[in-house]
Amino acid sequence: MTRMRLILPVLAFVVAAQTGLPVAVGQLAGGGGEVSPLQAGGAEALAPELKKSLDAWEDYIHYLRVANLELATSAGTAFLNAEMAPEQLLNIIEEYSTYKDYDTTLTRAEKLEGAAGQLAKDISAKISGARLDVAREGSRIRQSIELLDDGLRHRVNAQARLKRAGEYAAPQLLAVLLSTDPTDQQLRPYVIETMVELGRPLVAPLSVSLSQLPAVAKQQVAEVLARIGYPLALPYLKAELDRKDIQDDTRKVLNIAYTRILERTGVPASTGADRLFYMLAEDYYYGREDLIAQPDAPNNLMWTYESGSTLRPVEIPTPVFIDVMAMQASRRALQLNPDLSAAMSLWLAANFRRENNLPDGASDPSYGKNMRSPMFYAELAGPRHLHPVLQRALGDEDPALALDVIAALNATAGTYSLLNIDGDIQPLIQALSYPDRRVRFEAAFTIARSMPRASFSGAQRVVPVLAEAVREQASDYAVAIAPDTEALNNVSGLIQAAEAKTQILLGNNVEVAAAQIATAPGVDVIVIDLPVDQAVAAVANARRLPKLSATPVVVLAASENIIAVNRLLGQQPMVIVTDRAAEKEKIVEAIKQSLASGQGAELSDEQALGYATTSLDMIKSMVLTRSPVFEAQDAQPAVVEALADKRDPVVLGAAEVLALMPNVQAQVKLADAALADRAPALQVSLLQALARSARLNGNQINEIQLRNLMKLVQSSTGPLADAAAEAHGALNLPTSNAVKFVTTGE
Repeated sequence: MTRMRLILPVLAFVVAAQTGLPVAVGQLAGGGGEVSPLQAGGAEALAPELKKSLDAWEDYIHYLRVANLELATSAGTAFLNAEMAPEQLLNIIEEYSTYKDYDTTLTRAEKLEGAAGQLAKDISAKISGARLDVAREGSRIRQSIELLDDGLRHRVNAQARLKRAGEYAAPQLLAVLLSTDPTDQQLRPYVIETMVELGRPLVAPLSVSLSQLPAVAKQQVAEVLARIGYPLALPYLKAELDRKDIQDDTRKVLNIAYTRILERTGVPASTGADRLFYMLAEDYYYGREDLIAQPDAPNNLMWTYESGSTLRPVEIPTPVFIDVMAMQASRRALQLNPDLSAAMSLWLAANFRRENNLPDGASDPSYGKNMRSPMFYAELAGPRHLHPVLQRALGDEDPALALDVIAALNATAGTYSLLNIDGDIQPLIQALSYPDRRVRFEAAFTIARSMPRASFSGAQRVVPVLAEAVREQASDYAVAIAPDTEALNNVSGLIQAAEAKTQILLGNNVEVAAAQIATAPGVDVIVIDLPVDQAVAAVANARRLPKLSATPVVVLAASENIIAVNRLLGQQPMVIVTDRAAEKEKIVEAIKQSLASGQGAELSDEQALGYATTSLDMIKSMVLTRSPVFEAQDAQPAVVEALADKRDPVVLGAAEVLALMPNVQAQVKLADAALADRAPALQVSLLQALARSARLNGNQINEIQLRNLMKLVQSSTGPLADAAAEAHGALNLPTSNAVKFVTTGE
């Protein structure tokens, strides 16, 4: 290589070898770089393979800067694939390289498209990983701390390395403040300044340690926290101020630090430590960015400081870090105020979410061996604390959490507490309109199982949701609302383009379509094409009908009215507003999106079957108990439709329900199913259900069905003949049929 940029590093090592003096590459390159102790030994510090890695790194940064991506990619790939220990890698790029400002170049390269951008990201990840590995080495951190009082140049370099170590340096920095060793005592002023210099990464470990420190160290740490000024320290400082055993001089320092930070936050001065910890827990729960030191790393650190111990980091998998920290802060709030119900609810929510978000195969070391399952604590806490958790889950659009809480409510709550009759919120009722069908179904099952004997607000929503669960694999039904035939045909065409198997109910308004809606098994989407005022009224009227209370809606609006309609309807859940003049494909996509929004996660065949059969059991129970609250008859269209289901358990469950329903249509539809060509075992069960219907409600079938039943009695044999005969007898048909069989010997 002939470029001076590449020759100079070699000259540096030659000079070092010949003179025995350490020479920094940056000095020969005109960078005015400072000699690091890590460079002592000159050329001997780099073996030939590491020298190749240095050359590859230098070439990579150079060619990035001159925009030669082909050569940059070649050099960068060589550097990425080179085998180096973490400290060797960092020495190359931070000590021996002439490019001290490589960060800017690498950051820009990460924004490149294609392979060049990905390569830059991979190299950045490798450097970050090396920094973490080296930062964890206590010897390197201790070496840097010892250099803090060894002159300005060494101090600057040492502080830079400690800054890269970040929060990993906290235990050893704090150990210097606690040490009685004369050498460490001499380092204290420099350590305190370095702590302030390191700033925010040290706030969490220092705050956690505050309660366990002796008076002098407590004052020093409080001063550091005040100078850093990061609000995370507030609850810890306030908790110390509230202690009775704090000496006056220490209390004074703590109060100054607390007040100084408080003034920057806008938090009322009267806020107690319990509320401050709860506020911190909320910030963690919602993942405030500045609270996560390394969002892209596989793990983040939780700090502990037990009495008689030392500051200790605990590696928490990053996907659950905010949940673990929310639990820690909630626990501190409860320790200070056991009556802080909101903190208990937040702890339960974070614990459920921690379990849901923990990656497969990962473990959470913060969750001790003696800890029970999240469900144990949820059931132990009871409905009072669970309702706010469910409210949070619904508001955060977290279906996994919602399902966990509903399961806990199902296991613990009676009707009164289940529905939170005395509470300000009724989240279980709200869950009946939640976009994810799994949440709707489980909420309906939980309410139905409680068998309420007195009506309540929202009771009318339960049966439509049960009906929806029954017909999970049936055809979709849509309601088209438009002012005239031409517009209705246009809307119908759009719906059919979105979902071919959809059956469409038409009307000029919701009231006109109401009769069709009442007899439909359910409605999966509503598409409205009306003037603004009428569209708003149509949505409001739809929501008043139990069957449409949670149905997704698409509103077509004129281009000039989009803003107005969005303002009036766009913020409502399950409502999409789209431009009537848009391309057909865009409108069709909006309808598809709306249909999907009412379904949530895909259900497996097993899950769908489980929901359908459970729902049929719930409806059957309502009929058997003559529920004074739920109108089981409202589910009859869906139950009738289920007789044609391809899943035998669903067909049998529907037959059992219809056998109990005391109306003509139920028995007629059941007879149609029983007399149709079916697999023998299934037909036997259907005939038995028809017999039960006849015993309970009398003979309500028509003449054609009677004749078909007689044909079956005459032509069948074995169990099928027995079942047909049972139905014949239960329907109280003429005895002449039986006489004929006896007298003819058939």
